[in-house]
Amino acid sequence: MKTFIVYDLDSQMPVAVGEQVSAETARYCASVATGIFQANLLAEEIDMEKQINC
Repeated sequence: MKTFIVYDLDSQMPVAVGEQVSAETARYCASVATGIFQANLLAEEIDMEKQINC
């Protein structure tokens, strides 16, 4: 499973974060949960293990 953050393209705000097998599945699940049309969502894979060097 991969971790995705899903954005609403209209408001440019994140609407969901979670684990799914694909970006398409992440968009679909976020659409069902939020009621936002699936075509208005963008899913971006994020790496939860990537460390930030300060």
